[in-house]
Amino acid sequence: MCCMWLEASNASTSAGRTRWRCKSCGASTTKSRPDITAKTQASMFLDWFLGKGGVKQLDIPRRTFSGRISWCWQIEIPKPQVTGEIYNQILLDGIYLPYNWCLITATNGKQIIDWQWCQRENAPAYQALMNRLPTPKVVVTDGGAGIQKALKNTWPKSTIQRCLFHVKTNTITDLTRRPKTAAEKALLALTNQLLTINTPQEAANWIRLLHQWHQLYQEFINEKTYSTNPNGKTHWWWTHERLRRAYKRLERLSRSENLFTYLEPEFANQGINRTTSQLEGGINAPIRRLLNTHRGLSEPHMKTAIEWGLNQKSIDPADPITWLTKHHHNTSQQQPPPATNAPIGPALYDTAINYNPAYQDGSLHIRKGRIRR
Repeated sequence: MCCMWLEASNASTSAGRTRWRCKSCGASTTKSRPDITAKTQASMFLDWFLGKGGVKQLDIPRRTFSGRISWCWQIEIPKPQVTGEIYNQILLDGIYLPYNWCLITATNGKQIIDWQWCQRENAPAYQALMNRLPTPKVVVTDGGAGIQKALKNTWPKSTIQRCLFHVKTNTITDLTRRPKTAAEKALLALTNQLLTINTPQEAANWIRLLHQWHQLYQEFINEKTYSTNPNGKTHWWWTHERLRRAYKRLERLSRSENLFTYLEPEFANQGINRTTSQLEGGINAPIRRLLNTHRGLSEPHMKTAIEWGLNQKSIDPADPITWLTKHHHNTSQQQPPPATNAPIGPALYDTAINYNPAYQDGSLHIRKGRIRR
């Protein structure tokens, strides 16, 4: 007679195993619960992934731990759903990572709305990301390579706000923090004021000061240096090339009206960012800390770990334990097929000389005698 097994509610259980009791005869048995096992292993994976103590904090051998969580690396991480919402602003920025990968992230100023893996920051990479999102009102960017072309082709109606922090750092790169000439000192002091401007009147006054600087030092930045080669050919270059480049950058951004978009009346009270610091400190910095904590991750494991971190900062994050447990059955637990014994070519390492005419001409022989030094 078959037993009618019922789960024993008051019986002790262990991870992945539950005690059952027969309704008719009272016999008991223990049955495995793959769902509980998967949930326990997923929780173990996240404790290690989000913790700071490594595998040692789990009090389990490293090899045992790696075997139990191996299936967690195979689960595809969910990306944020594109709802069609038109955002007031989208912040775009890229970060270069190991294995020659670059990650471009897009946020609405608070949460991640999408990301894109690529080899480097260029127009096709940015366009692949932009094509999945509706056109925002404002795009805040550091002016990375290729983004201007991508914006022109994909989001031509969006207004651009250049990251003022990057504008400042670019100027410092050209002029250094301790410039020597009066023109360099004046331009650096003017650039340092960018992050202190909070009203349209202050912005207009800053642009006026930039024009006055140019009128005062126009001849200075237009100075040229000439040189004549031994063959008699003369060539020239700008004497103050770095200073000229720093000014031209500010002048170009001022003329294109990309410096003070966040102060325009149509974007008042909409919280438009003036920098991409939210991306740098809220996303890129945690990614670097994660890779530093778990040094030595393989390429696919690195991407999986980073995407889980991005998912937790997205607009609709998935619960990691629930998601991993739900998709546990989709992982492949099969062993790789055994290698065939059929030789593919000549032996690379052997204990004898191969006289097979297909690989040798038969003239090889073992040398005997003494080798003189």
